[in-house]
Amino acid sequence: MGVVVTWVQIITGVVLPRQHIDRARTTLSRMTMGVSAWLWGQHTRFVLWLPALLAAGMAMYFMLSWEPSAAWAWGAGMMVVGCVAARLVWGHGLLVRLGCGVVGACAAGALLAWGQAHRMPPFPDLPRRAVHLSGRVLDADGRALRDGAWAWRVRLADVRFLDGINTGMPPLRRVLVLSLLPDDACVPVSGDTVLARVMLSPPAFPALPGGYDVQRRAWFDGRAGTARALDRVTCGHEHPPSTRIASMRQALAQRIRAALPGTRGDIAATVLVGADGAIPARVRDAFADAGLAHLLAVAGLHLAIVMGLIMAAVRMGLTLSERAALFWPCRQIAAVCALLAGGGYVLVTGAHLPALRSLFMAMLAVVALVAGRRVVSMRALAVAVVILLCLDAENVAELSLQMSAAAVMALIAGFDALRPGLSAWEHDMAWWRRLGARCAHPLLASILAGSACIPVGMAHFGTVQPWFVLANLLAVPLMSVWIMPWGLLSFVLMLPGWEKLALVPMGWGIAVVDWLARQVAWLPGAHIGVPAIGNGGLALFFAGLCWLCLWGGRVRLLGFAPVALALLSPWWAARPEVMVSPDARMVGVTVGHTILTGPGAHPDPFVLREWQRVTGLDAGTLPDNGRQGLLSCQDRTCRVREPDGDVVVVLSPRQPGWVSCRDARLVVNLSGQAGCPGVPLIGRFDIWRNGAYALLPDHAGGVMVRTDRQARGARPWVMRPGGAGVPDLPMAEAE
Repeated sequence: MGVVVTWVQIITGVVLPRQHIDRARTTLSRMTMGVSAWLWGQHTRFVLWLPALLAAGMAMYFMLSWEPSAAWAWGAGMMVVGCVAARLVWGHGLLVRLGCGVVGACAAGALLAWGQAHRMPPFPDLPRRAVHLSGRVLDADGRALRDGAWAWRVRLADVRFLDGINTGMPPLRRVLVLSLLPDDACVPVSGDTVLARVMLSPPAFPALPGGYDVQRRAWFDGRAGTARALDRVTCGHEHPPSTRIASMRQALAQRIRAALPGTRGDIAATVLVGADGAIPARVRDAFADAGLAHLLAVAGLHLAIVMGLIMAAVRMGLTLSERAALFWPCRQIAAVCALLAGGGYVLVTGAHLPALRSLFMAMLAVVALVAGRRVVSMRALAVAVVILLCLDAENVAELSLQMSAAAVMALIAGFDALRPGLSAWEHDMAWWRRLGARCAHPLLASILAGSACIPVGMAHFGTVQPWFVLANLLAVPLMSVWIMPWGLLSFVLMLPGWEKLALVPMGWGIAVVDWLARQVAWLPGAHIGVPAIGNGGLALFFAGLCWLCLWGGRVRLLGFAPVALALLSPWWAARPEVMVSPDARMVGVTVGHTILTGPGAHPDPFVLREWQRVTGLDAGTLPDNGRQGLLSCQDRTCRVREPDGDVVVVLSPRQPGWVSCRDARLVVNLSGQAGCPGVPLIGRFDIWRNGAYALLPDHAGGVMVRTDRQARGARPWVMRPGGAGVPDLPMAEAE
């Protein structure tokens, strides 16, 4: 403590009297002893921080703008080994336990992410013209298009290109996602061979610097890109199914839709077998606006049924053998349904890892129940999250894992804190208190899980659904006690062909939930657009949420501070004033509470959706001739007024005239490299080389230029300009 006081004196230049120095030392000593005593009292909860620290290390790896070398990975591995050794030798010391745990877990997380990134094959250089290809179908998924048409989307492995320079080359090491024409008569099945004439596209570049990285997700998913069929494809059925689970899921989805035509059948096929593309966009939008999008999740079996049986068994006071006898058939049903929903498909192909979550959690819950251990606990959640992060490190940045972890963590911690009060009301003599305790469970569950998911939804969608409590309060119990039990029974009745007896009552419940979603979505303010929370704000939120949920005592309440700061962070960050798409075909100018896009009245929907997600603004079109706020346009040239000079945006191929160049500080030319003399230029070649651009206001009143290449840096998944990959060529023969 004397060292601290001495440093304070050196920095401030103030010499304190002796009695003040002794008092400061005594205060610091008491504070240190108090913190140490509190930490020792919390030492049983240290292990719960393991998944959070692993995720922090993985997130730090993904946020780097440079790729660590093998020497860096070797150093991180040695750091992990050193931390484990120090923990085993000097584990009795508090500082050693905390320091080694934090440093070792973060280093292990970064090392896991680095190892997985470097195990993936490189992106291939796809042909830029129409080409014939052949491939083996891994799985097929029917999708409802915006216009109501139906089209198949298949994942192809062992893809070969059949014409041009690619003839005779080895098959692609990555899978290709092929979209068939809406009127195609081919019904692809797993194991089929598909011949098609297609146009290929590599994974898209981010729509703006710091936006959603499609290329990173494709890198870890093993995808090479997408293909769009130009003609009807040819399906060959001469090979047996490559994955029986995928074929079974596809057949079950067809039987479900045959028994329940229309939207009811689409929703039933989604929640039972994971046919996520079958639901029309309008229905999906209504569920999302009502805060019920999680009911359409394709992560497998809804565990509410299993959890309900678990709680019933615990309350009945069954013995260990009685629990095992009761849940033996439940385990079989849960395993079969989770396999049908995608769990077994994951084990076969290694894809769709979110579908593994339900299978793993169901197995973990049943094993804990049979062993007489607590089923719903932070330790069980920590084990599940650690395993999922080790299987796919990139999941740390994905919506599914973030929302699931936040919701379950809030539910467990919230009910642990409220259990004494709820238990007292449940055993009270007054009937109205017992009834109130029963009714409070679904309400509290909806509030806790929904509130924890709000910041995650703000980060990934840029929206808030304030009516989520009302919708979930009615829809979740109906899904748990009516819809899913009938769905489970339908699997049993499919053997004799009587599945319609269970699917029809299931459809009645689905109709009620669908009606409820539409009614709530039509309420005022059901869908509020807000600026998206950035990566830093999202990390701050999870740090606060972990502090709230993982510690014990009143000190945990300090976690509300970082959560509040994370919620306010989008309004503190600078908002882009001008945005340019990575293909140089679209520009957006922020004017008031609107993004004006051009040229043309039909902007790219993906780019516009991403721009709106980040800014939380409405969309409009650039005026041909006229003025709106600080923006003025004339003859396909727009000018954005700035304090230290204007930003000129040229939408036509011609060179800007001297009138446009007057008072110009920066020129953005979408069609070429022509600019104004002596004025910095962002031309078409610059956009091709650096990706999307964003012009943000700086603290000096000027404009700060940020590019996608600057934001992402040189990483394995960052494609070269133009989306070029590694040529699919064989190795040269050795002499």
